[in-house]
Amino acid sequence: MTAENKKYSYKLHLNGLTDLIDFVKTASTCPYDVTLVSGSHRLNGKSFLGVFLAKVSWEDLYVEADRDCYFDLEQFIA
Repeated sequence: MTAENKKYSYKLHLNGLTDLIDFVKTASTCPYDVTLVSGSHRLNGKSFLGVFLAKVSWEDLYVEADRDCYFDLEQFIA
């Protein structure tokens, strides 16, 4: 895997509706793709509906991005 193809992945902890809203607002300000991942499932992390569905449907929730998103999304990373 080259540096251009590297993906950064972190486990998320979203607790309650306020966290979901704040996560989407924060992810939407990121100038790169933010994707929620669980196994083979993938959803847009900038979509409130996508984040909500992932939270209620998936057991483990990870955020993945082409750039290191740790400091942008730090408050939501478990």
